[in-house]
Amino acid sequence: MRSAQLPSKLSSAAGSCKHWVVSVPNSSESYRCFCSLIDRALQPGTCHPYSVRFRLEHLLPADWSLLLGWCRRLTSCGGSFTYTSPGDISEQTESVGAVDDSEGHPAVVNAAFMHVVERCHGDFVPNNMIYHELQRRYTVYAPASPPPPEGPEDFTSFLGALQDSVCDGCLASLSEGDGNVGEDPLASQVPSLEATKHNQKVLGVGAAASVESEAHRQQGELLFNFFPHRVVVSDGIPCHSTHFVVMVNLKPVVPWHLMVVPIRCVGTLSALSAAEMEDLGHMIHLTISVLSHVLVKPAVTGTGDTSSNGGSRVERGCSPHSIGSPVPASVVGGGGFSIAIQQGELAGQTVPHLHVHVIPFDPRGKLAGEPEDEEQQRRQPPRTGAQMRKETEFLRPHFVRLANEKNMRGICATCG
Repeated sequence: MRSAQLPSKLSSAAGSCKHWVVSVPNSSESYRCFCSLIDRALQPGTCHPYSVRFRLEHLLPADWSLLLGWCRRLTSCGGSFTYTSPGDISEQTESVGAVDDSEGHPAVVNAAFMHVVERCHGDFVPNNMIYHELQRRYTVYAPASPPPPEGPEDFTSFLGALQDSVCDGCLASLSEGDGNVGEDPLASQVPSLEATKHNQKVLGVGAAASVESEAHRQQGELLFNFFPHRVVVSDGIPCHSTHFVVMVNLKPVVPWHLMVVPIRCVGTLSALSAAEMEDLGHMIHLTISVLSHVLVKPAVTGTGDTSSNGGSRVERGCSPHSIGSPVPASVVGGGGFSIAIQQGELAGQTVPHLHVHVIPFDPRGKLAGEPEDEEQQRRQPPRTGAQMRKETEFLRPHFVRLANEKNMRGICATCG
């Protein structure tokens, strides 16, 4: 991976706070696989776009793990940080046409990066304004695009130089910064330790798994500790691995807003072990693959009532992930996914249990518009258990099928 602190003229951090960018380099396996797929998919002499965009949704699991591991090296357990790739608004800002080029290929725009922004009191009001600011200021432009206003092309140049740079120690071990449990605000608390044991028993994983766990899972309504809250497993968890669950959202920002949550009750990336970091990459990759598959279906009805999302349904222009590859069969269109981790109260974290938001992003949709007032967000009614269960039951077989097709070990659907 490559990382750099943005200079003051490009930074969105307030005061003395820092703003880093962590990018997937052009030498990465994910980038090479993406370019190889482009070479195979686009035949010489045919019409193709001026450019295609390599984004985080195209990462292989190992590169997801490395990216997030690199992000956590820049931060501390005690601070407030926003880790995010807020969605690609290139469709609104970039003119994309088609050319008949018998000699070359489209330019590949590397837009696979994450922001790590140190937060301070009152820097973004309401808090979700940070995502709109990052979308607006840090779009990566294709070489053929007209120069954008107000100098954002400086960021495109900055990022391009970073992605092409040679970095000593870029293959740092996932264990670097591994398991800072003592500094994590949640991991050492007795209630959270007990909650972790309960989660492991319910799901039959980890140190707490035993013959007794199976009997425990057969008794009544199973609850998962999304600390300090409890989630009915059959209502809200379509899939779990050895270390993580995928959870549907009580108050989704848009339809299909999912979360990847550690089974162990920890509050920060820094508290995750090397094994957990590796598993996190696999689970984010699988979640994006499932959503990419689901969102291209012409008439998705599996989520039931979407009234909690204003009756909207996400429309996507990209094809499902091809089996064995994280790259969609069509790489043109769509806005990718918004990925976010909120660490600390100043970053908007309201549930202390670490969770990664995976949100389908439509550059014409809600996340690309003006942010809601926080009070308005609080007034949004939560979904019922029945609504969440309908979505969970719809997603569960997709997770099973894609996990099997990708030969991902240790991942299973949660029994309803």
